[in-house]
Amino acid sequence: MANLSSLFGNNAFKPAEVEEVEGGFDPVPKGQYTVQVTESEVMPNNLGTGTNLTLKLVIQDGKFKNRVIFDNLCVVHKNATAQAIAQSKLKQICESVGIKALKDSSQLHDKNISVFIVVAKDDYKTEKQGVDVFRNNIRSYASLKVTETLEDNEEAIADDDIPF
Repeated sequence: MANLSSLFGNNAFKPAEVEEVEGGFDPVPKGQYTVQVTESEVMPNNLGTGTNLTLKLVIQDGKFKNRVIFDNLCVVHKNATAQAIAQSKLKQICESVGIKALKDSSQLHDKNISVFIVVAKDDYKTEKQGVDVFRNNIRSYASLKVTETLEDNEEAIADDDIPF
């Protein structure tokens, strides 16, 4: 038995006063989101074939505000294609926050970045658990200014009077 009232200022926990939180660990829907890198870590990948830069990203606004998304960038990898893809994403991140020379991943922290997130089947977890498991993948990174310009252009195109 545990006395919970001490955890809540000597009051009883009242479920009716707690706001529902959307989502939990389910993937967020495909789309454009504003995020911040809040933590980062460099470590060997699980197979020992390279080194990952793991980024913890937190969604900053909208329905999924405060949801956490992770991106593992294989910045050094024995497979040249995997390494090139990861370094290209890291380049997008650096350019989106104005970093010309990245020495420490903490330079990426606490800056707003626009990301395009997709939902993908996680083949490894699906096979292991015997049911379809889905996860988020970050397809691309961009500065908020670029994203806002693209959205403005899309609105202008949608509002034109061209008959074709």
